[in-house]
Amino acid sequence: MSANVSAREAFGIGIGRAVKSWRLLLLFYTFNFFLAAILSLPIATVFAGDVSRSLAGDTLLGGFSYRWYAEFVHANAPIFNSLLPQMILVFILYVLVETFFAGGFYSAFSIKKRTKPGEFITKGASSFFPLLAVTVIEAGILFLLYEGNLLWASVNGHASRNVPSVYAVFRAELWRYGIVIVLFMLVNLISDFIRAAVTLDNDDFWSKIERGVNFTVKHPLATLGVYLGCSLISLSIIGLALLINFNIHATSEGTILAEIGIGQIFILLRIFSKLIFYASEAVLYKEDQIEVIKVKAEMLE
Repeated sequence: MSANVSAREAFGIGIGRAVKSWRLLLLFYTFNFFLAAILSLPIATVFAGDVSRSLAGDTLLGGFSYRWYAEFVHANAPIFNSLLPQMILVFILYVLVETFFAGGFYSAFSIKKRTKPGEFITKGASSFFPLLAVTVIEAGILFLLYEGNLLWASVNGHASRNVPSVYAVFRAELWRYGIVIVLFMLVNLISDFIRAAVTLDNDDFWSKIERGVNFTVKHPLATLGVYLGCSLISLSIIGLALLINFNIHATSEGTILAEIGIGQIFILLRIFSKLIFYASEAVLYKEDQIEVIKVKAEMLE
């Protein structure tokens, strides 16, 4: 059974709607910048006091030193431990606010017209607790997969002691990593379309979850195509950022500012790729549901 729109069509429409939603991009960027500032300013103060106008600081301008960083963290362990509650709080705040944004994004990208700020906030608020419940359920399933992976690794470790072939051990580990990665992706994929159903459908919570799962199962090529296409964009942006980061050496104030500017551009691109995720999934799910409603209406006539 094919979806009402193909993965390519949903992906293309999603990119178009994400490009037009530059206000949402700036809103999400401001949110990310605010949380990063809360977390980084105390750490920056510690670094500035230890590194500023020192031989270590001059050395770090030529490239990051992992050895220095390990020694620095070890020497300032009490300070970093005191920042741990703040880091946890910022992470929780990030999850909560992104959950709120997710409801607004799915709603905004599911329609052709521009969403008003009041509509965005209303949809984000009304979808917040159901989306948060989906996130908690997804996190629980991923945790179980993680624990299962550790148990599987332990079993493989004990079994490998009696296996003389190194190739057999490598093949077993390859199978383990491959299956775990696929399962992680599958859980994430299904969770995404459950979020779309939770936001865009009018029904009770568990019916929405069932509908999101059924949609993913019935349209594996379309849902997987959108998911992999968006993931490819995200990985490309991250890879390009790492490549440039490894080849830029801050040797002066000008190059430091340039490096910071490039970093902010990549953050914007990363957020843009996330908007494409929301938009493409919303388009794919919403267009299919519209077709389902039309078919049901024709059957009733």
